[in-house]
Amino acid sequence: MRKSSDMAILVYSCWKNRDMWSIFLTLFSKYWSDCSYKLILLTDKYDCRREDYSFDDIVICDSNWHDMIMEGMERAGTEYVMLWMDDYLLCDYVRNEDVAYYIEKARKYHAANLRLAESPTIPSKAFSKDKELNFYKPGTAYSFSTQVGIWNVDFLKKNVKENWSAWDFERKGSLEVKDYKHPLLASRNYTFPYEEGVRRGKWMDNGIRLCQRNNIRLDFEKRKPMSSFELAWIYFKGGILGLSPTVVVKVQNFVQRRKK
Repeated sequence: MRKSSDMAILVYSCWKNRDMWSIFLTLFSKYWSDCSYKLILLTDKYDCRREDYSFDDIVICDSNWHDMIMEGMERAGTEYVMLWMDDYLLCDYVRNEDVAYYIEKARKYHAANLRLAESPTIPSKAFSKDKELNFYKPGTAYSFSTQVGIWNVDFLKKNVKENWSAWDFERKGSLEVKDYKHPLLASRNYTFPYEEGVRRGKWMDNGIRLCQRNNIRLDFEKRKPMSSFELAWIYFKGGILGLSPTVVVKVQNFVQRRKK
């Protein structure tokens, strides 16, 4: 199938996490078998002699997140990219026409980003130009997000700093980049069907259940499940963040600077 020149999907990972690749691809091929967009793996290492994975392309970059994303965008050669992690696992069917619909909306409004799933904890506001969209105010916490969405490549190339990790991009970029010409949008009507299956290197309950429903056998010796306490701690921190996201992120950034 000929792939679209509008957008590519960049899946950033590492050789250490290669146990996720076959799981990711199994669910991707089931729920988006006719994907119109090139699926590109970004990794620090790849050894096809051990096992070959059915990505459309593979970019090897043994450097930092910034360099990896930049090389991925150059390889893609598209106007837009989706940024994915290897533990973002599809859990229901995706239609190409739905994604193409939102690419056109991103293009129409010159959006920097159009999220395909709103954050439940980070508040957004109605977008006056389109009743199907909300927007995030520049300079507020997590107005930048690495959750699945459509990113304008020129915007990313201009605004992703050389020393940033994915987490810096979300926490620092959200507060530091205040571009009002290119809105940060989110769909109100279309929830992109995926689960964040792993966090901090361990399986979350929702990821385990998704794999069980799809008869994917997991090796808990390679990757352990989260304990009840660890899951409760994640939800507790999410609740604290939801009280005042921008204040919380400013404190996090301050603490990080003091540690350096």
